[in-house]
Amino acid sequence: MNEKRGITVELRHLKYFKTVAEELHFGKAAARLNIAQPPLSLQIRNLEEELGVSLFHRTKRHVELTKEGEVFLEKVYQLFKNLDESIEAVRMVSRGEIGEIVIGFLASAAYDVLPAIIKHYRKQYPSIHVNLKQLTSAEQLKALQEGTIHIGIISEPIETESLNLEIIRREPMVVALPKEHPLASKTSSIDLIELANDPFILTGRKSNQCHYDGVINSCYDAGFSPNIIQETKEMSTVISLVSAGIGIAIVPASIQLLLQNEVVYRDIRDNKFNTVTALVWENKNQSPIVNAFVELVKESVIPIFNKYDCF
Repeated sequence: MNEKRGITVELRHLKYFKTVAEELHFGKAAARLNIAQPPLSLQIRNLEEELGVSLFHRTKRHVELTKEGEVFLEKVYQLFKNLDESIEAVRMVSRGEIGEIVIGFLASAAYDVLPAIIKHYRKQYPSIHVNLKQLTSAEQLKALQEGTIHIGIISEPIETESLNLEIIRREPMVVALPKEHPLASKTSSIDLIELANDPFILTGRKSNQCHYDGVINSCYDAGFSPNIIQETKEMSTVISLVSAGIGIAIVPASIQLLLQNEVVYRDIRDNKFNTVTALVWENKNQSPIVNAFVELVKESVIPIFNKYDCF
């Protein structure tokens, strides 16, 4: 049984063939390719011998494609098109313009920070699939270590050499009161000591250690220990419980958009307690997609929130 021998065709052979087929003149094709005519003619003959077909009818005055040559030219055009598309796809990956990014985020970031980021990101990188996962700060840090998310949006500082942190904004804390609370009618700032006898609702320490410790320390500095009657996982749940009249809470100023008809927000007098919203990612992660995401947030999103930065 005869076995088909392998055909070896180099990319330059295809380029030579395409140029001759477009010019239908070996002299013009050679000039266009910046090579001498005899070597070009030799390369085309070698290509024909390799393929086992004649690609051109040649006379002293005329060159034209054979039927086989016409079919081959069509396939060569398609090959070069696919090659160009493949090269551009690789370059897009290198520039972080194609692929997927998995972003962890806090519920509190969903009101302003996250929408701002996603709006700018999707506009600049429409070919990137964005996968969003709502997680607490602690869950995000664990997910980053496990590699199940690429970027986190957290609300507490971190001190580890394995993670990079980029602060998006700093904001003061405010008091969230049930609408029926005696201090709800007060329009001026509230002293924390005025809340000494109130029941407090907090996100648990495991969910957000920085916020939990900040509330405890602020109350301690004001002269009392808060009466914590309920701990939750998410800040949005804290506000829901405040609206139900279960207690009061100290929350980031940006969350004031939530349940405004049922919860009253008031500034804290002489407030020294502020919180951050920040990007966090593994410093060993050199993915072009992650790098491009971080750069976009630095250039397009952080300046927006710095306008309203109180610190």
